Amino acid sequence: MEILQRWSHQPPRYQKLHPLELLLVTIPDVFPPSNTKVEAHGYFLKWKQFSRDVFTDSGDELDELLKRGVRNAKFFLHPDKLPKDLTENQTLVFTTMWDVIAEQEAATLKSN
Repeated sequence: MEILQRWSHQPPRYQKLHPLELLLVTIPDVFPPSNTKVEAHGYFLKWKQFSRDVFTDSGDELDELLKRGVRNAKFFLHPDKLPKDLTENQTLVFTTMWDVIAEQEAATLKSN
């Protein structure tokens, strides 16, 4: 899905992932109703959105905030926690987001 690529990767060539903090604050942009290619589901409404200015610190403070944000996102997106009645498109959104956040977490937090 094009919307997942735009969410996860930086233009113009869409080969490099967006920074972790941007991924975390823009998660709702991939959910319905913003994403018209995915059917609505009550589970999307359970996401607690991060404020766009929450990740303004730097250094260790930013790392701690990112770790908490990733922990929240991974809990929400965890394959074992997802509802069993998801459509194929909904499942694709959740699994892709899980993979992208895990990849960027490894690149961002484990390298510090």
